[in-house]
Amino acid sequence: MVKIVGICGSLRAASYNRALLRAAAAHLPAGVTLEVVEIGALPLINEDLEKPAWPAAVQEFRRALWPAEAMLVATPEYNAGMPAPLKNAIDWASRAEGIGGRTAPEGETRKTPLQDLPVAIMGATPGSLGTARSQQQLRTVLLNTGMRVMPGPEVYVGSAGTRFTEGELTDERSLAAVAKCVAALAEWARLLRG
Repeated sequence: MVKIVGICGSLRAASYNRALLRAAAAHLPAGVTLEVVEIGALPLINEDLEKPAWPAAVQEFRRALWPAEAMLVATPEYNAGMPAPLKNAIDWASRAEGIGGRTAPEGETRKTPLQDLPVAIMGATPGSLGTARSQQQLRTVLLNTGMRVMPGPEVYVGSAGTRFTEGELTDERSLAAVAKCVAALAEWARLLRG
C-alpha cells in the first residue's frame, strides 16, 4: 500500500487544480490511496507564532503529512509563479521538529514531514503553458526542503477551459497524463522505500 497525500495550491473550491486531484484519486492504481490535505486555514508563516507552540492549524496540517509515503501537488500559476498559499504551506511543513511543539509520530527520525518524501507535481491553468513556470519554481523549493522530486512524467494542463466540463477533467489526453503520473509516483515511492 502506498499512501499519497495531495496538496492543492489553489484555495478556490472550484479550482482546476482541485479537479486535477479528484481526477488523480479516480485513477489510482491498485494498492494506492490519496488523501487531500487542505492548506487554507494555515496562518502566514511567522516565527513569533511558534512559541509556546505552533498554531493548531499548523499542528493539524503537519500531523496529516507525517504518515504519507508520497505527495502529489497540484499547483496553479499566478503572475508567472507559484501561489503564496502553497509556498506558505511548504514553509510551515519544512520547519524542524522541536520548534513550536512536536507533531511527529513517536520514533520518527526525520526532522520534518517533508524530508526524503517522494513528490510529484502537476498543474492546470487557463493559459497555454500549463503552469510550467510555477512548477519550475515549486520544484526548486521542494528540492530545497529535502523532498525527492520525481523527474517525470510531468503534467501540464494548459487551456484548462477547454479540458474541464462542469468542474471535472474530461479531456482524455490530460486524464491519461494524470493517471500515468500517479502510477509513476506510487512506483517512485516504492523504489525509494526499498
